[in-house]
Amino acid sequence: MKFKAILIGKSENLMTQAEQLYGFINANLGSEDILGSTAIFATKEIDPILPFNQAPTDKVELVQVCDYQTETILKAIEILAADETADLYLLPFGALEQEIVVRWAYRTNGSSLVQVKSMDWSKNKMQAKKAVYANHVMATFQMKQRPYCISLAKEGVEPETIPVRDTAIIVKHDLSNLKLDQGIAAEWISEESASDLESARFLVVGGRGMGSASACQALEKNAHALGAEFGVSRPVAMSAWTPMHRLVGASGAITKPEVCIAAAVSGAAAFYAGIASSKKIIAINSDAQAPITNAADVVIIDDYKAIMDALVRIVLEAKSKAS
Repeated sequence: MKFKAILIGKSENLMTQAEQLYGFINANLGSEDILGSTAIFATKEIDPILPFNQAPTDKVELVQVCDYQTETILKAIEILAADETADLYLLPFGALEQEIVVRWAYRTNGSSLVQVKSMDWSKNKMQAKKAVYANHVMATFQMKQRPYCISLAKEGVEPETIPVRDTAIIVKHDLSNLKLDQGIAAEWISEESASDLESARFLVVGGRGMGSASACQALEKNAHALGAEFGVSRPVAMSAWTPMHRLVGASGAITKPEVCIAAAVSGAAAFYAGIASSKKIIAINSDAQAPITNAADVVIIDDYKAIMDALVRIVLEAKSKAS
């Protein structure tokens, strides 16, 4: 079986994505009869952001494209496939990556699956596993049609440091003149990174119980006054009270702060997956029966606004006296 790992050069976490792919390949594609290459799509040179001799495979194809539009990437993959077909296309976690996986599988009459945690290739059969039902169940899917197109889960796939490859084979393709007349004008706008949530040591997360966009903005100000990063649960993000990159949970940022304050958050399983690795969880909620109260280290049953306002006052007064 032949596989092709694909990396999109727009990502600010390109090396992390490469290491995630490398870890997945080592754990799931270690057989000697499996051959792979890595295609890196970029609008400019990406070395040393991702040195070519530290890609997930020994063979690396640098594909220069004019933009990061989905249609451009798909057309470029089609051109590469005309020279060398692959049984498996493997992409890291990401919204664009998931879209490419699904659309490429459709165009090639293949099978697609996103947010995959592991796979098994045996007796010419492909099975892949992913979490379903808000991460409560690990399901196994039989993928019947080649090419198999897979994007990885954000969590559950351990990245591995890629060794420097002295025997790396580098092939460059210039497809920068590949212009697609789609009848529309398009411009790629980079999404604001949520990496500050994932690396935050102190995090305040607001839930649907805040009740309004203005209340959400007020809690965000409180968080910043305390020196914390601010995140929200899915209902808040879906209500457009704050941008989607502030989403914490299974479909957003997976955090591991020293302290997490969950204010007006019910604590559904999909949300809790995003804060489960916190060293200390403080829940502030007016509902004593909210699920978050069973998972928190400290529970305060009260109006979150009054508690947060009081906490900010105490902290600011302490800072004033210290100065």
